[in-house]
Amino acid sequence: MTTPVGPCDWDINTSCCPDWASYTPEVQARATALAVAVLDGLTGHQFAQCPVAYRPCGPACAGGGGYMSWPVGMGVVGGGAGPWMVPYVDAGIWRNCACPGACGCGARCETPFPTSVAAVSEVSIDGVVLDPSAYRLDSWRGIPRLVRTDGDCFPHCQDMNVAPDAVGSYVITYQPGRPLPEAGRIAAGDLACEFAKACSGGDCALPQQLASLSRNGVDLQVVEPSAVLEQGLTGVHSVDLWVQSVNPARRSRRSRVASPDTYRGRFQ
Repeated sequence: MTTPVGPCDWDINTSCCPDWASYTPEVQARATALAVAVLDGLTGHQFAQCPVAYRPCGPACAGGGGYMSWPVGMGVVGGGAGPWMVPYVDAGIWRNCACPGACGCGARCETPFPTSVAAVSEVSIDGVVLDPSAYRLDSWRGIPRLVRTDGDCFPHCQDMNVAPDAVGSYVITYQPGRPLPEAGRIAAGDLACEFAKACSGGDCALPQQLASLSRNGVDLQVVEPSAVLEQGLTGVHSVDLWVQSVNPARRSRRSRVASPDTYRGRFQ
């Protein structure tokens, strides 16, 4: 499995930084990279991670193509040519698969994801990239699902022995995580602004090493940066408000559950 190494494509909002355009492209890029990396860590890596190539296994109801539980080969249950419903295990929960599409909440052709999804970048089948109008991203029972909308269907299975761009493959390239909200774009822009000021030798709101200063009857104390970071904060008020709103428990990352019933494919 390929694990995302960090956030990608955070479109920061620097509208509250009037001097942003005066900094060189190199300073802007350095400040943006540092701000995004810091906020990604402080918010528990929950927003717009780097894209991964996901190769799904068969859906749970695709004619036995996915992981099912006994008795799935029990013959006729309710008369006719086959069972009217098929039991299967979905994320550790026993479910009955029946009547997808028009008379149920399940789509006729969909692929579940093993993680949250910020955006789908590309879908390819047999090495051919699908038009984005051929699918949409839904969520059902808390699980993101890619739904086919052009009348065709995703493969019920694929050959994991072939390359991702070969015939017999099925690959979804997507960004794990949640979409970055506008408040996050603003917070990242505010923090990048302060890093750009510090990089250019200007005055900034980032916490300094000064612990205590008395001059002309005025006492000044500045908290040490390490003490601020230990609290999961940056020292920039507008930024810290957003961090606390999305990660009040200061978790390093979202909780995960490992179970054979949640296996959906592999990453490359």
